[in-house]
Amino acid sequence: MTVLAALLAACSTNNPAPGSGVEGKEAEPVQLPEVAAYRVAEDEPALDVKVAAVRFLETAFNYDEGQGTAQATRERLAQAEIDPDAITDETPFSEDSEDADTDTSGAAEVIYPQLGGLTDDQASIMAVTEITTLTQESLLSATYVIDLRLTRQGDSWDVTEIASLGGTPPQDASPSPGSEDEAPRAQVSEAATEVLRSPSIELPGSARWDILDHQIDDRLLELLLELSSERTLSVAVLATGHPVNVFDSPSVSNHTHGRAVDIWAIDGVTISDLRASGPDGPAGTVMREALEQGATEVGGPWALSTDHGGTFTNTVHQDHLHIAFKQ
Repeated sequence: MTVLAALLAACSTNNPAPGSGVEGKEAEPVQLPEVAAYRVAEDEPALDVKVAAVRFLETAFNYDEGQGTAQATRERLAQAEIDPDAITDETPFSEDSEDADTDTSGAAEVIYPQLGGLTDDQASIMAVTEITTLTQESLLSATYVIDLRLTRQGDSWDVTEIASLGGTPPQDASPSPGSEDEAPRAQVSEAATEVLRSPSIELPGSARWDILDHQIDDRLLELLLELSSERTLSVAVLATGHPVNVFDSPSVSNHTHGRAVDIWAIDGVTISDLRASGPDGPAGTVMREALEQGATEVGGPWALSTDHGGTFTNTVHQDHLHIAFKQ
């Protein structure tokens, strides 16, 4: 079994047993889901960077039976004219080439590729990605925040490293049947429980596991509950899957300390698209409300000045809201 498949088994959202169909009818064979190719909108910031990251993920993580080995993945990338050097024999999602199961296949669907950092020749993309593996009639799925590092080579960008695959479920948590939301064995706070159960806060598996592993400051969780009381927030990342340091800086990110959240969509509309609504629209409103509720570090598409403080902006924060506590 691939290492990734083993991780997915710990947080399975769908694990049907053979022959479990309606009595008297033959059960339909278990299959990987059909995945749609992600199209990066033309007005996304750092368009070329995002396109390169998405192509890499869709090529590397979608594979037929037995093609999940590091060598097969490199060959698949090379055939697509994508630099294969980011895949090593130690890449965690790959099958061990000597002990590989030949019946494992994989499917991946990119949900959103968010900028994690950008310079003239270096970049980070934190891609919220749903990954599914099929092994011996067992279908396993989870949503990860995958941190890809890219380097500019002339006029093109290449993925040069998989910095994070988005973590694993904590050891003191077990899957709840039919859900990606794990039921904690070790007690979590009331705020954590409410966030995990909230239909207005959409969390990838990586972020859920951060909460279950007691990595996230309760002040941030309480703030998320406040901000989502009148809208749905789609979270890209809390801690795991984000660069440890502020990109291209020696400063440790507040994400690493569990004091920051990145939001990539409000009510199903990306922050990138919400730029057209201006600072008085939904995204600017959330930025101001975050300051009113006590956040001390707020970034997004605009630099706003309010009675409760100011926000910052740059190219990286044109596609998400960064909300944090500095201390």
